[in-house]
Amino acid sequence: MNLLNRIIYMFLKGILLMVSLFFLSACESEIETTDNKPGVSSPVGKETVIAQKEIPDITKPEIENKSYLFDITDHSIEELEALLVRAEEVSQTHPADFEDLEIVMIIHGPDIDLFTSQNYAENKQLIDLAARLDAYDVIDMKVCEKTMSLRGVNRQDIPSFIEPVPYAPTEIKQRLQDGYINL
Repeated sequence: MNLLNRIIYMFLKGILLMVSLFFLSACESEIETTDNKPGVSSPVGKETVIAQKEIPDITKPEIENKSYLFDITDHSIEELEALLVRAEEVSQTHPADFEDLEIVMIIHGPDIDLFTSQNYAENKQLIDLAARLDAYDVIDMKVCEKTMSLRGVNRQDIPSFIEPVPYAPTEIKQRLQDGYINL
């Protein structure tokens, strides 16, 4: 399963969980009981007792880990656009559920080229979407300075909303040690 499919799967799974929990909390569980033995029909006129089963309040599910990391390297522009579009859709559909969610995307490798000022006209939609999501704190984009140097990309060639980190593998390792989940 490639990265994009895993990302979409995780978002859909999360949405399905939230919807399921919402409906579960909204429903009342009823159990019918009678004084008769199982398999024996109740006599005419005998009342059926309805008992309510107590349901815990789970309308606001707690998700333990709210820190996620996306290692962005060696992807197509279509994969990155699909990832960012999905993040935008999810954040707009359930904004309150994502207030304390942190999604960090660390760009390194050839994917850096997609975000350079030289490629802005060609990748305008991708860069503008990433900038908007970063501005609204849906995602936090980072870029590897070491890879930029190796690829001949200057800091001024990368949009200012993308924050530099010295070395992507070290940053990824540190985030994982801090409890982020790598998707």
